[in-house]
Amino acid sequence: MRLIFSILLLLFAYNPVNAQVGFGPEVGVGMSTMHFAPPLGFTSANVATMASGKVGGLVDFPLNKHLYFQAGLSVSSKGAVRAFSYYTNDSFNESVNQTLHIYYAELPVNLIFKSGHQGRGRFIGGIGAAPSYIIGGKNKLHDNFDSSGRKTITDDDIKIVTGKTIKGFDIGLNLTAGYELPTGLFFRLYYTIGISDIGPGTEVDKNRMWGISAGYLFGKGRNVNKEASDLIDKTPE
Repeated sequence: MRLIFSILLLLFAYNPVNAQVGFGPEVGVGMSTMHFAPPLGFTSANVATMASGKVGGLVDFPLNKHLYFQAGLSVSSKGAVRAFSYYTNDSFNESVNQTLHIYYAELPVNLIFKSGHQGRGRFIGGIGAAPSYIIGGKNKLHDNFDSSGRKTITDDDIKIVTGKTIKGFDIGLNLTAGYELPTGLFFRLYYTIGISDIGPGTEVDKNRMWGISAGYLFGKGRNVNKEASDLIDKTPE
């Protein structure tokens, strides 16, 4: 985290006065799931996707005409619907159905390539990282346990407990591609794959999230007039 903040400070210090730094909101909708391996003892598992999304803002730093550094802060919703079980015999088995809704504070940082010239429509694509930390969520759990003919059924709808339900800190790899309009309005596809295991104990959990987002970068439309002025200034007399 210190490295990320250091990079941001350096970019603010480096950025020249006339550079067109963009900033604005971004909202995304999509789906999320998990790479999931249940705790030791359970012999089968399956995972289904669930609706997800994010809302936040970003800052767009130009490094040169085509390369940009983007940093943001957003609240994202992730999770999955899971079922896992084991079966020894009719009198000794357990099955669990679980729905995880997890809310993260996320600090995505991306290196973005933009085709063409600023102030005109252009394609964008990039790669980066998304460190995040849990700020809330729900763990909806249905547990059906049978031991020696004595059945126990438990239904819980409780808050996510950091370190017990899942680990609090997560980091993912970002991939993104889309299109930016001359006005600063942009649309892009995104995919974030978790690279850290956030599962407690012997359980393995890695987030997966993909979707489409829309945003607006204030300060970009001025470049149309700036490029025109530059062309006029460079016209030979």
